[in-house]
Amino acid sequence: MKKLNWGSKLAMFISIYVIGILSFVGFSTTQDINLVSKDYYPLEMKYQAQIDKIKNAQSLKEKVVISQNAGVIRVQFPEQMRTDVNGSVIFYRPSNSDNDLRSDIILDASGLQEFNADRLIKGRYAVKIDWTHQNKAYYQEEAIYLSK
Repeated sequence: MKKLNWGSKLAMFISIYVIGILSFVGFSTTQDINLVSKDYYPLEMKYQAQIDKIKNAQSLKEKVVISQNAGVIRVQFPEQMRTDVNGSVIFYRPSNSDNDLRSDIILDASGLQEFNADRLIKGRYAVKIDWTHQNKAYYQEEAIYLSK
């Protein structure tokens, strides 16, 4: 059995290190990169309007209530907001934007809108509600977890 000198050991270490770095670079180029939004820069420029919408929603006496039961997600609007409501509800999946779900707000007579949870996969979602009522804009966001 032949003993390796320090030069051979150093060359082996450098070779293993370079192979490891190249493997990591090759692996990282195959990963998907999901941005929160594809047009994040224009949205950032309009963020003051978003802050105003959030303040409007926080100033409401009754908030929009999001609940889930038996595979149905319910979005209940306050009594004073049962008519003349326009906007959208987005179920935002932070881990993969391909699993997001967007729907227009269509309320019944009691101010309720229901969503079937079968259209969503198990995991964490941020429910983003962006709406207007009598020409005043509102925005509310709440995290939910679907366990199915």
